[in-house]
Amino acid sequence: MKIIAYGTAEFEEFVKKAPINLEKAWDLQLKYYEENEEKVIGSPLFFIINDKYIFTPYYNPKIPEVKLSGVSIDSQTGEATYVNMKDKLKPKSQFGWRKSKN
Repeated sequence: MKIIAYGTAEFEEFVKKAPINLEKAWDLQLKYYEENEEKVIGSPLFFIINDKYIFTPYYNPKIPEVKLSGVSIDSQTGEATYVNMKDKLKPKSQFGWRKSKN
C-alpha cells in the first residue's frame, strides 16, 4: 500500500502528473454521492493510496486517526467507487502516517 499524505511535496508532484486533477476528483466525488443518494455533501481528502484519491468523512482529530473508508477516485481513469477498509492511519510524526494497531 503506497500512501501519499496531503500537503506533502510528494502529493503535489503526484497531482501535477495525474490525468485526473484535484478539482476533477472533487467533482467526481460529489457526483458519486449524488448518484448514490448519500447525505454526505463531500468529504475531505487526506491521502492518495495506490494512485487513488481517498475522500473520507472518518477523521477523529482528538486521537488523531483517519479511517480509510470513503469515496475512492482513480487518478488515472476517474472511476469512483466506495471503499470500506477497516484500516486506520495515525500520524507517526508531522512527516508521515502509519497503520493503527486495531
